[in-house]
This record gives sequence, C-alpha cells and structure tokens, in this order.
Amino acid sequence: MTSHTDLKPLLSIIVIAYDMPRQALNTLISLSPGYQEGVDAGDYEVIVVENRSRRNMDAQAISQLPGNFRYFLRDEPGVSPAGAINFGFSQARGRYIGLMIDGARMVTPGVVQYALMAFRMTPEAMVVVPGYHLGEDDQQYHLTKGYTEAVEQQLLANIGWPSAPGSGYRLFDVSCWSAANPHGYFHPFMECNCLFMDAEIFRDIGQADERFAMAGGGSLNLFIYRKTAMHPRTRSVMLVGEGSFHQLHGGVTTSEFEGRDDLLKQQNDQLCELLGYPFRSPTLEPILLGQVKAPSMRYMHRSIERGMDRVKRCAMRKEDPFADQAKKIAETSA
Repeated sequence: MTSHTDLKPLLSIIVIAYDMPRQALNTLISLSPGYQEGVDAGDYEVIVVENRSRRNMDAQAISQLPGNFRYFLRDEPGVSPAGAINFGFSQARGRYIGLMIDGARMVTPGVVQYALMAFRMTPEAMVVVPGYHLGEDDQQYHLTKGYTEAVEQQLLANIGWPSAPGSGYRLFDVSCWSAANPHGYFHPFMECNCLFMDAEIFRDIGQADERFAMAGGGSLNLFIYRKTAMHPRTRSVMLVGEGSFHQLHGGVTTSEFEGRDDLLKQQNDQLCELLGYPFRSPTLEPILLGQVKAPSMRYMHRSIERGMDRVKRCAMRKEDPFADQAKKIAETSA
C-alpha cells in the first residue's frame, strides 16, 4: 500500500528553527492536516530544519504530528539561518516551496489551501501571507509593555488555541500588525515571513544568499522578498484573510534591547551593499485571494483606509502608487 509520504507533494514548506522549541512546535501544529482546511496530507510536506541550540525541539513530538513532516537537526557553525534554508531547499520535493525563515510564526487554517489555489491560478504566483505579532503591541516593545511568554500563552489559552472551533482565526483577536508592514494590504510590503513561490524562481534568485551571516540572517528575509517580488516571472498574490503570527522568543529584530537601532542600521547597510542599490519596498499591486473571516475584518478595514490615503498622496504628487508593477509589465512586454 502506498502512503502519502511515498508520493511526491506539490508543495514543500521549509520551516527554520533555533532555540524556540515551544514556539516552533506551535507553528508545526498550525501547518498540520486537520488544522489546515481544505487540503489533504499528501498535498504538501513540511521540512523542519533546526540549527542546534541549548534547547532543541522534541523530535518525537514532531513525529507524532499528523501529516508529512521531515525533521533535520543541523550543527550550524554560524548564527544565520541562510545555510539551513538552502539545506531545506535541497530536501524539498515539491514544485512549489514555502519559506518560513522564522519558525516562531503560527499560521491561520487557510494558508496552505489558498497557496495551492494561487498556483492553480498561475504558476507565477508569489503568495504573500501578511504578518502579525501576538499581543496588543509590536513585540519589540515587549519589555516596556510587560509582555512575556507567560502572557502570550494565556492569550492562546483564552481563545482555546488550537483545538477550539474557530480558534485558528481568532488569532486575529489577540494580535497587532507587524511593524514591518503596519499599513495593511494596499501599501508596499517590506518583507514576508510566510512566502510561497515556484521552486525554480527561488533557484533563479540564488536561493538564500549565505553572505547574510549576521545573527538571525540580518536582512536576508527582506532580500529574498524583494528579489522574488521583482523577478520578471512572479505575480504578487496576497492572502488577505490569512496571517502568520509571531510568537515571542527573543528574536534578533523582534525583541526590545539596548543597541537595537545600531543593529538594524548594520543590517540595512549590508542589505543595500548586497543588493547594489538602496533598499525600498517593492510597489506591487497584489491579486487579493481568500475569504475574510469576521476576526480579520478590522485589518481589512484599516488597510482600505490607509490604502485610500496613500492613493490620494500619490495622486497629489503625480506618482504611480504601483510603479514597480508597471515597470515589470513594461519589461516583460518588451
């Protein structure tokens, strides 16, 4: 008898973890069949790559999850996830891949279903899942605001996550926008921590550039997002009713600590150096895909308000709000 693990999946989701066993397991639970709606276990695989730390994940707990999970524990000599990403990509069997560079991000139940739907619409889809932070405030202010892992765990308990009906979308009730993309769906995104694309596109952009050797990869995520967004064979598809939700874990750019501003400047300097030009968020007009459940409607409402403000400002300045979109169309038509 052939099991789903013997079949080649259409989608490979690569999750990178380091020193976050509880948070990463939550992420994997949110990616498992049963939690993810409208898909079968054989449709996708999840490749978990963990760089060894003082607190590794429980391999047995991963093996007991329903679905197609493969776990790799690596001895990484550096402090960047770039090598782990490329290793995970070397193991991927799907035509399409999902990248979750930060394994501490739980997702809503329609992410896999709508990602696959986007690829059925066009193999050129770059599927963007908007990012949020659990808690009332961006987690870089967690010390000032008194936000702790214990507070976060209580928030999840209050909504009955993951087993209570509807709790997957009630993550919107206990979250806020990520500071990287605080204005919503109609503003240019700086990055995406749950990103899907054709595997050939990822190979074409050079995969994860291992020159991003700073802790946490520095601005690697921004680099990958911009390179993918500006690739001539991608079309941005935004899953407006879905989300990836960051859990507090002491991350490099999502924590409050002395010297954070200096570190961010160093990361940006490296990003601009490796891009070869000053970084800016790509101005693309996304295809909107998905159902907007009631808990996420406040984010849609705010996105529309902020989007209308931006369009008015661009009109006053006689600027195209989606100039990069027009540039890509012109280049591909030439």
